Amino acid sequence: MDKQTLTRDIKQEIGCWPTTSEIARYLGKSRDYVREMMAGTDALVSNRRKQYMAGDVAERIMERRR
Repeated sequence: MDKQTLTRDIKQEIGCWPTTSEIARYLGKSRDYVREMMAGTDALVSNRRKQYMAGDVAERIMERRR
């Protein structure tokens, strides 16, 4: 699966700006795993929520797979 396909799937399943909890549910992992995976990535922070761009999430997932 390439980055573009993965980004499209993330957008369809959990939206364009998924939160840490939504990413964890999508991956079947813990929120701590997602926080570690997304460390250093720019996030939109509002009302104690961190939202990440779907493309950034896909990129980090691809990096973890290598």
